[in-house]
Amino acid sequence: MTSSIDPSSSLATRPSLWRQRNFRRYLTGQAASVTGSSISTMVIPVLAVLELDATTAEVAWLTFLGQLPPALLALPAGALADRHSKRKQMITGDLISAAALASVPVAAALNRLSLGQLMVVAAVQGAAGVLHDAAAISLLPSLVDRSLIKRSNSRVGGLFAVAATAGSNLGAALTALLGPAWALLGDVLSYLVSAWCTARIRAPKSPRSAAESRRLHTEIGEGLRYVHGDRRLRTLTLVNATTSAALALLNTLWALHLFRSLAMSATAFGVVLGLGALGAAAGGPGPWPGAVIGGPAAGRAPLAPYLLPAHQHSR
Repeated sequence: MTSSIDPSSSLATRPSLWRQRNFRRYLTGQAASVTGSSISTMVIPVLAVLELDATTAEVAWLTFLGQLPPALLALPAGALADRHSKRKQMITGDLISAAALASVPVAAALNRLSLGQLMVVAAVQGAAGVLHDAAAISLLPSLVDRSLIKRSNSRVGGLFAVAATAGSNLGAALTALLGPAWALLGDVLSYLVSAWCTARIRAPKSPRSAAESRRLHTEIGEGLRYVHGDRRLRTLTLVNATTSAALALLNTLWALHLFRSLAMSATAFGVVLGLGALGAAAGGPGPWPGAVIGGPAAGRAPLAPYLLPAHQHSR
């Protein structure tokens, strides 16, 4: 006996992710921000090593100051996102980052650019980025239907990988055309686009949270205890912390080795970073055939067997 149910009917009744106007605005803004951040990731080492002749210790300090705000501010930023408007927190982070980066080409035009300024910009941008990202992560579930949350995360991850590839190559092109300092205007523009798209999101107002009546440090302590009490979350946190520390160490020496030992040009450096980001596009879930690893695996097999080879290849 054959079933009379048409399989296509269930697909036709599924809500479409791309019909969610708020999600489209969110995705456009975040993709622009990732593209711009990849420009800065490519350009700032060029400025430090090739333009300002930074030593190994100075490059290490530049990297350290850029990584310090996420380590110190991630928990407070998440708690603030639960208490206040997520959109306003995202826009504030974008505008602070844009202002900090805009100071670099201005200083270069006045012949006043220094490593000290780059370090301050890296720290300010890192802090503003934490504010933005903490709010952006918690805003997404309120923009789409509950049944689309998993798919929306997949689309965001896949598009971010493509945006990172495009940003690295765009940074190389802008550096060749304008010079490294002026190339940062591409990232400034990306933050302004992100802020504009976020301002146009019409997210529903969330009910007043009980957390607003509690002290911030109390809420942070509860979050820490929750993570520590869950074996899976505790393990993932330790893995991510260790990997981030290792990648920070790699990034400290990466530009120095390529520029000074291999005499690589700024353009070639951007292309290398872009090719590296393509690996993320291939390994992450996405709506295109290139997502050869994450796409078929997501939701069909345990994720743990994929983590070890992924971390091995990131070393």
